[in-house]
Amino acid sequence: MSGLAEEISATKHFLETLNTIEGEWGSWVDELNMIEQETQDLLHEIELTKFDVQRGYRLCKELRETRQRRRKLKEKMEILKTLKEFTESNKQLKISLYKALNTMQRTEEHQGQRMYTPRIRTDITLAERGGAG
Repeated sequence: MSGLAEEISATKHFLETLNTIEGEWGSWVDELNMIEQETQDLLHEIELTKFDVQRGYRLCKELRETRQRRRKLKEKMEILKTLKEFTESNKQLKISLYKALNTMQRTEEHQGQRMYTPRIRTDITLAERGGAG
C-alpha cells in the first residue's frame, strides 16, 4: 500500500459522509415529525386530562426527554444541512470525486503489483516492488 492510503481513505470517507447525509435526510425529517407529534400528544394529555402529582411528574419528564431528543436531532440536521445543500448544488463535483477516487484506488493497486525485469543485468533478481519501482 502506498504512503497515500490516508488520502484515499479520507476521500472515500468524505464521499460516504455525503451519501449518508443524502440518504438519511428524509428519515431524519420523518423522525423529527414523529417527535413533534409525540410532543403534541403529551401536551394534549397535560391540557385535557386530570392527573395526580406523580402522573404529572412522569408527563413532565417524558415531555422533557422528547424535547431533548428533538433538540439533538435538530442540531444535527442544522449542522449537516450545509453539506446537504453543498451536495445538491455540486452534483458534478461529487461525480468527479468518485471518478478521482476510483482512479486513485486503481493506481494504488497497480503500483502494488508493479514488477521490474532486469534488461541488462541478468545476474540480479528483483522481487515485486523490491529494488526498483
